[in-house]
Formats: sequence, C-alpha cells, structure tokens
Amino acid sequence: MKYGDMAGSSSGPGPSVCVIDEVGKMELFSQPFIQAVRRTLSTPGTIVLGTIPIPKGRPLALVEEIRTRKDIKVFSVTKENRNHLLPEIVACVQSGGK
Repeated sequence: MKYGDMAGSSSGPGPSVCVIDEVGKMELFSQPFIQAVRRTLSTPGTIVLGTIPIPKGRPLALVEEIRTRKDIKVFSVTKENRNHLLPEIVACVQSGGK
C-alpha cells in the first residue's frame, strides 16, 4: 500500500480498517507519510489500528498529536499484558473504535 492509498475507499459494508505498522522516529522523516497518516485519521468511517512508541526522550510531534486526540484509544502493551489484550482490541475495533 502506498502512503497516498492509506485512506482508500472500502469495498464492503461497514467501516474500513487501516493498519499502520508504526508511526515512529524514522517514519517522521517522510512528509508524504505524515500527511497520509493525518488524512487517514481524519477520514470518517475509518478505524485505524496502529503502533506508536512509548514516550521517552524528546517528544515526536506527530506521535504526541495522535496520542492526545480525543478520538484515539491507546493500549499500552507490556510483557505482562501482551497475551491478554487481543480480545479488548478486537472489541474496540468491532465497536467502531469506541
């Protein structure tokens, strides 16, 4: 999938789901990537399932922008909970991200 295709149209009923493997330091060197992420997050009817790094050191602007959005649910993944989060994440996606 190209960056410009992130918020592509859905071919089936219901919301479309976009998976972004990582929004991290290296990805933020690409303006097209940043624009595509923002556009995707703002697309009505699109559920985004992505990964962002835990805060440490100097904040990454786009990561903090994502983390603080009111329409974002952040799951913190740890060694202790990583094997038990899947049902909660699936329920969140199925409910439209609420």
